Amino acid sequence: MRRLLFLAAVMLAACGNPTNSAPATTTHAAAATSTRVAARVTQSPIWFFCDGIDAPVVYLFANTESQNQVRFIEYDKRSGATVRSLDLQLGDGEGAAGSIYTPLLQNGQDFGHVRQVNAGNFETPAAAYTTPYTSVQIGDHNVECRWLPRTRVAAFTGRRSFVIHEDADGDLIYTTFDFANAATQPIDQGDNGRSTRFSVEVRGGQESVRPDGSDFTFPGRDGFSYHVALKTDGSGQLQVLRNGAQVQSEPLTAFIVGQASQD
Repeated sequence: MRRLLFLAAVMLAACGNPTNSAPATTTHAAAATSTRVAARVTQSPIWFFCDGIDAPVVYLFANTESQNQVRFIEYDKRSGATVRSLDLQLGDGEGAAGSIYTPLLQNGQDFGHVRQVNAGNFETPAAAYTTPYTSVQIGDHNVECRWLPRTRVAAFTGRRSFVIHEDADGDLIYTTFDFANAATQPIDQGDNGRSTRFSVEVRGGQESVRPDGSDFTFPGRDGFSYHVALKTDGSGQLQVLRNGAQVQSEPLTAFIVGQASQD
């Protein structure tokens, strides 16, 4: 059974396959807080995305009108292209050894599964601001997913993925993982994190909240600064400035927003 435990949005129109979606439901679980998201014609809440750390792919799972079906979209990091987009059915999740395995079916036949780990078994359960979906198996190919503790935002564009997360003191950190040189060797992380080496890391970020969303700003070196703008309508933008002038701008393909447990 799907559990949407965080704010998530995706621009499906960019994939050439728009779909209407039912509003995301509100659920509750340890170390995660839900937010209701209104559906739009060209924008749909997503279940989650798996940013591969041992393969150059991103697997996106978007909600559809049916609670028992998802739109599966595969992106190739090397080209930035959409490899395939198809609808899958969801089987009943089964628990085993602290994990939940949700079957993926295509026309009633086994297509793979999603693995979710119980954050209550982590060394620091409260660090799970987002649900730890740790791997996706498609056919006989298993892909490990990036997951960082205290994630405030996880997103990807056509050129990179990035994570905005907090350290143990609550300071904001921005890390990017460029697709052009996507690492496929996982490295050790604290608090059960799962990742590869970053392309850029910037600390000391600031968050500001607007009526229609929020902004994150990170001052870098040599006059560079990094800006992430998120809107409540599901759109988002990554901008890089140098001495106040824009040198790069990328729309977000999809993003999720995590929150600390309110328990």
